[in-house]
Amino acid sequence: MVLQSVRPGAHASVRNIRVSAFKARPVLRLIQGESYEEAVEILKFCERGAADVVAKCLRSAAANAEHNEGIDPEELFVFSCFADEGPTLRRWRPRARGRATRIHKRTCHITIQLMRYTPEELAERAARESTTSSAAAEARRRRVAASRGEDEAEGLDAEEWGDEGLEDAEGLGDEESLEDAEALDGADDADILTPALEQAQNDAGLEDIGALGDPEGEDSSENSEDSDAEASSEVEEVDAEGTEEADDAEADSEAEASSGEKKSKSEKSKSKDS
Repeated sequence: MVLQSVRPGAHASVRNIRVSAFKARPVLRLIQGESYEEAVEILKFCERGAADVVAKCLRSAAANAEHNEGIDPEELFVFSCFADEGPTLRRWRPRARGRATRIHKRTCHITIQLMRYTPEELAERAARESTTSSAAAEARRRRVAASRGEDEAEGLDAEEWGDEGLEDAEGLGDEESLEDAEALDGADDADILTPALEQAQNDAGLEDIGALGDPEGEDSSENSEDSDAEASSEVEEVDAEGTEEADDAEADSEAEASSGEKKSKSEKSKSKDS
């Protein structure tokens, strides 16, 4: 079969392919009307088994156009593509009761015809591609500018923070800051710790702040002296009570001894009289 057309182009066919026409036609419909480059990309990522055979036929048609007609493959598109049924191979399979079943091995003939775009179509495609590429480049330029703007803003923030930090550091080195530091060192510790002690007193329900410890050295020494004096007075009271009890015990023992002696004397006198 010879394909004839007004437009220049080329065609290629593959015969007796061991694929049924029913399975090859969906793949051919994918590339119908597409440019050569787009058709190659589509067949490259197609998962059907007939895609490999169709891709080989497509490359063969492009090679024929380039070699025989001198046409650049980039100027070609898929004008027509179809799959015809080829001869069917008949095989037999044994079945039950000595029977046999016929098996049909289908084949097909794949034909792809490529045509060249007209000058008007080529110009339109070039304009569309340039517009698309320029739009993509503009979009990319905007994204890059936006990202750079964000980076510059972050850099400015970092510089501002750095300047403020330097100013704070310089301010700490001034005489006023030194005076403030000396004033803090010379301040009374009681003024600083008094609020904390009052809060502790309120939480614990204590009446005497001295029970938690006075931050001043003199008050703490006085409290310790008072506690020592109270302890010594308590010891003296215990000793006095012990001595009084001992005296009472001695007086009782002496009274008992004297009463015993009187009884013994009275008994002796009675025995003598008798």
